[in-house]
Amino acid sequence: MRTLEARTLLDTESQAMSGDDPREYAGTHLNEKSVRITYILFLGIGLATLLPWNLFISASEFFKYQFSGSPQEYTFQNWFSVIYMVITFLSTVYAMLTVTRSNPNTRIVGGLLANSLVYIVGIVLPLLPGLRGSISFYIVITQLGITAMASGMLMNSAFALVAHFPAVHAEGILSGQAVAGVLSTAAQLVAAYTVMPPSNPNLDNEIPASAEGLVFRTVAYFSFVAIVNLILTIAFCRVSRNSYYQQQSKLAYPGHVSAHDRGSETERLITLPTELAVPSPTSDAPAFKVTFRQISGYVYVIILDFALTLSVFPSVTSLVSPTSGYKFLAEWHYFMYSAGDLLGRRIAPSFKVSRVRSLILLGLLRLLFIPAFFSSNVSYSVWHNWIRSDGVFLFLIMLLGTGNGYLSTRAAMIAPGISSNPTIAGSIIAIAVSSGLALGSLLSWPVRSLGCLCLPF
Repeated sequence: MRTLEARTLLDTESQAMSGDDPREYAGTHLNEKSVRITYILFLGIGLATLLPWNLFISASEFFKYQFSGSPQEYTFQNWFSVIYMVITFLSTVYAMLTVTRSNPNTRIVGGLLANSLVYIVGIVLPLLPGLRGSISFYIVITQLGITAMASGMLMNSAFALVAHFPAVHAEGILSGQAVAGVLSTAAQLVAAYTVMPPSNPNLDNEIPASAEGLVFRTVAYFSFVAIVNLILTIAFCRVSRNSYYQQQSKLAYPGHVSAHDRGSETERLITLPTELAVPSPTSDAPAFKVTFRQISGYVYVIILDFALTLSVFPSVTSLVSPTSGYKFLAEWHYFMYSAGDLLGRRIAPSFKVSRVRSLILLGLLRLLFIPAFFSSNVSYSVWHNWIRSDGVFLFLIMLLGTGNGYLSTRAAMIAPGISSNPTIAGSIIAIAVSSGLALGSLLSWPVRSLGCLCLPF
């Protein structure tokens, strides 16, 4: 029996690494329209998981003004990264430990509604000039905590679901996350160039003229993402009633798995009836261990990828000042990273580097970005600023994003296809993403200290 299972897993791994979807070899004939609609749905779910984070880092210029005079005025970028990524990680861990006893569709709806609340507060806060400094910082941190928990649930549920669909749908989730970055940064750029602060006599005496543009730009793109989130919520509720989606998604939670499918001991561990199961992490421990061993190499690729990216972006890259009068360099650098990230995720299905060693080598080569960015025009850096071109800096930012998107997507596409437990494999991929983000946010402190050879607090 073990020999047969091992041979089956080996065949599955070969198909997955060649770029084919092993689930299509089981005689499943997919309706092309249903697959396309479901892909768009996963694209939207991916968009919802990272739209809040991209929004908050894109509004850094406003928060720099909003927190002026507080102890967090110069370190809020690092605090944002640490708090958001750590809470997302803890939320994803909880979601992973209870993944086999929950309905991912319910968690997705709950996450979308929680994000709506955060966006509403984000629209109102900039219009209250009395709430500045430390009090504003703590309000924003609370917003980040709520949306981080929601994002953790969204991310875990999305990857647990997508593990039961064709492998290209995993690229849809990750591309959706990149689209979140493109939308939020593009909205910020449009607002920066076009949104003019209205003449408001009630604010003239409380907000300096130089800050009015920041305030109304921030209200503009918080309103934009609130509308996008509303559209996503409605779309999910409608598309999730699609018969093909319903049939495949039932495999992701045990209350809908038939007795015929409960064959092996490992399968029985993850197919307890929902109404009888207790969310205990110990009962699923054997299945988690088996699945992790099968996909561990790709898990390490994802962690390495995101850890390197978050260690420099945006805590270091946002401090690069323009050298040639480049207008809105900070806003442009966020947009270029997001565009590169989307490009990397989109080319992942076609550029088929699949071996773990090759992917890890590509990930390690990205360490060269650290000295490159410190050699740009970073004001506090003691390194020689030999990169004096804003264009070169933006090109490096785009390369950083492209590498991040490509490596994470390749690993996420391959891993569920070589696992005997797709639901748990998808959940582990989600925890790998949040682990890499959390690790990178923590590393941003010591990496930033390399620039000045000092304590960056």
